[in-house]
Amino acid sequence: MAASKINKTEQSKKFELIKEIHQLEIKVKNLEKERGTHIFNKRNDFRKDFMPLEEMDLKMNDERKNEKIKLQQQLNKIRNNVSKFQRELKDIKPTPEFVEKLKVIMEDIEQSVTQFKEQQRLRYDELMTDERTTALEVSALEKRIETWSILPVPEPLKTNRSKPLTSARDVTKDLPPAVAAFEKFLSQTGGHKGGWDEYDHQTFLKFRNKYKGKPIFLKELIPALPTQTEESIIEHETWYLDYLDFNERKKIAIQEWKSVKDAEKEEELLNVEKEQEAEELAERKRAETLRQQIEAEKEERFARLNAWKVQKELEKAQKEEKRLREDLKKAKDSEKDKERQAKIKAQVEEYRKERELEDQIRQQHTELRKDEEERDKKRQLADNARKIKERNDQILNERITKMKSKKEQEEEKQKRLEKARKKIAVPRDPSRLYRLTEGWKERQRTTELSDKTGQVYQMPHRAVPSWRQGLN
Repeated sequence: MAASKINKTEQSKKFELIKEIHQLEIKVKNLEKERGTHIFNKRNDFRKDFMPLEEMDLKMNDERKNEKIKLQQQLNKIRNNVSKFQRELKDIKPTPEFVEKLKVIMEDIEQSVTQFKEQQRLRYDELMTDERTTALEVSALEKRIETWSILPVPEPLKTNRSKPLTSARDVTKDLPPAVAAFEKFLSQTGGHKGGWDEYDHQTFLKFRNKYKGKPIFLKELIPALPTQTEESIIEHETWYLDYLDFNERKKIAIQEWKSVKDAEKEEELLNVEKEQEAEELAERKRAETLRQQIEAEKEERFARLNAWKVQKELEKAQKEEKRLREDLKKAKDSEKDKERQAKIKAQVEEYRKERELEDQIRQQHTELRKDEEERDKKRQLADNARKIKERNDQILNERITKMKSKKEQEEEKQKRLEKARKKIAVPRDPSRLYRLTEGWKERQRTTELSDKTGQVYQMPHRAVPSWRQGLN
């Protein structure tokens, strides 16, 4: 029971490990796909910059594939040796040659497993060292990027100088003094444009660069910036000179900070190398201790193997005796089974014959019933056909009668219309075509009245919509 519980626990752990590995493989594939879409895309503007990374990635993928193949080969070799050892144990021979053969196989398996573990340990140590070095480099890059961060540029106000920004936390306290001074200068003077909008500042830079910073560019700039006064332009020039001075100090401070960080990085790498050397020395000591333990375990296993061989021989004899007893019992049980099967077979044959007789009788009754149903169906179809014919004849006669009645009514209507036409007579008067209409006569009277009255001060006209009033 205890062994079965242990096996179930190991199997559940193995299943969970395989499931976790599968999930990690899926995540790795998704990350590689996303990386290929955003970084290694051929349409990316930074394609040339990322090409060395892509080449390095392809190289590392090839190395991983080759390493995976080598691991599979080593594991297959160990598996084959274990299978060979298991096959040898199935046919034990109490001879010194057989014991020596088992010993050689066990030593070979042990050596392969030890070598595999040692290789994996060295590989893991190398990966951990690379991971620590990469973590230090990433940390240094993060700190360097933090110095590049700047406060968001405030919206320009109507005045040339915006109010200094207020914040609950001073974000420049971790920066070098020159960088912090530059950030503070930007926050107090309206950002990288000194409170001006994009167009005015770019126009200012265009004229300043054109005249190489000579004072004459101020006079040329005044007509180009109608929204700025001469005082504001001079004040912006003063601000820009301060901006260049603070920016140059910032660059020098960042360069000095980089030098300090590079020195710190080199010192950290030296410390890592020293730690690695100390770990390698400790690892060599552990390997020597492990080798001694393995030698002691070999001797102990060899002694256990001899005792195990004697125990196996005894167990084999007991199993052989038990097998003979079971074979004898199986032979007796087989005879009894044959007799019981013969009785069952005879009963089945008798039951089959009875079922066949019953099926034949049932089939005859079914055929008689079908014949009777067919005859009833034919009689019913004949009655339905006769009734349908009678109904169709009746409907046809009714339709003919209705059509005759409708035709007679139509003839009567035509006759009445002919008589009415003969009684109606309308006289024709062609002169009506040349007479003036009442509307025209009224129009002539209106024209005569307007000629007599003289000038018209107000003429009727169509109403003008409200949305068109005042557009003319």
